[in-house]
Amino acid sequence: MSLGICDGVCLVEIGGGSCAGCHALMPEAREAANKYALPFYYFDAEEAEELVREWGVGSVPALFLAEGGVPFASCRGYQPREILEYWLEYKLQEHKNGK
Repeated sequence: MSLGICDGVCLVEIGGGSCAGCHALMPEAREAANKYALPFYYFDAEEAEELVREWGVGSVPALFLAEGGVPFASCRGYQPREILEYWLEYKLQEHKNGK
């Protein structure tokens, strides 16, 4: 599914309204995205059922790095900012190198 909102690389969180981990992750993810100059998008899993199905989201919170609406990396569950930034740096470099 093309997000239609991000032509380049962006960070996407899919979460839930009653998910404490999702609410805790959102500001961490937003700050990490800002550090790497990435657009950040949040989708509620109940409102984005097609995206949840197409991207294979089995649990929330789920984070994705996507380019042109196509995910190329994902991680599940709450991540502290230090771990999240390490993951972003590694996956962005890996993507840049074509792996």
